[in-house]
Amino acid sequence: MIIDAHAHIFPDKIASKAIAGLEQQYGVNACGEATVPGIRTSMQAADVDASVLLSIATTPAQVESINNWLAEISAYAPYFIGLGAMHPEYPHPEAEIRRMREMGIKGIKLHSEFQHFYPDDERMYPIYEALSDDMVLVFHAGDEVTPVRHVHTNPDRIASVLDSFPDLKVVAAHLGGYRCWDEVERHLLGRDLYLDTAYVFPIPGHEHITVERIIDIMEAHGFGRILFGTDYPFRDQRKEVANIQGLDIDDRHKALVLGENAAALFNIDMNGT
Repeated sequence: MIIDAHAHIFPDKIASKAIAGLEQQYGVNACGEATVPGIRTSMQAADVDASVLLSIATTPAQVESINNWLAEISAYAPYFIGLGAMHPEYPHPEAEIRRMREMGIKGIKLHSEFQHFYPDDERMYPIYEALSDDMVLVFHAGDEVTPVRHVHTNPDRIASVLDSFPDLKVVAAHLGGYRCWDEVERHLLGRDLYLDTAYVFPIPGHEHITVERIIDIMEAHGFGRILFGTDYPFRDQRKEVANIQGLDIDDRHKALVLGENAAALFNIDMNGT
């Protein structure tokens, strides 16, 4: 089984506008449509069995409508695993996370550069407490494609969250911290969290890490805590699967990364999708 643990889509009516804005902001081009039909076409071409859909609320008012939509599409499509939206300024995170749980949503995504927070801010603690030990928290981690002046979610701040909430199920996207590889090695490797591979493999113009160093980080952290992720629609799922399959690592480790780790983390039936 192959599970893309880091993908993005939008409702049809806003998808084109949302992607155009992100393309302009980051100076990158999408490789597919960020819609339900678009990602299904991509998944079929790449032999991806399931995709974890990550959504970001840029305002508190967006939280509930995003979660309603994710619950709806995940309910009729077993190949979608929706992670809900939350915002640092949402007034009642405990109630909304309880509602997510009841709707079958398995966690949330937080993006500090859009939502303007530090992960170890105490104001974030009620969100972490509400997630408890059964829901997954995915952090955007590290810098951006277009560098920001100040990185909010550094590996050391993620480590601080782990210290305060040792039972929290955490995924640090972009191999623990995009373009913060020294800090990842210093603060996160070997800790009890997952790292995903979204938007990590070098491509022309974005060659901030070598494939050899990617393997070194995976091996040092443990292949059992690495998730395959693409950042679809900004990376091609078929090419990203090929990147993992082409690594000079044991086939058993490839199987863990490509799907088995995500199946265990998100409680996905390996024979049910």
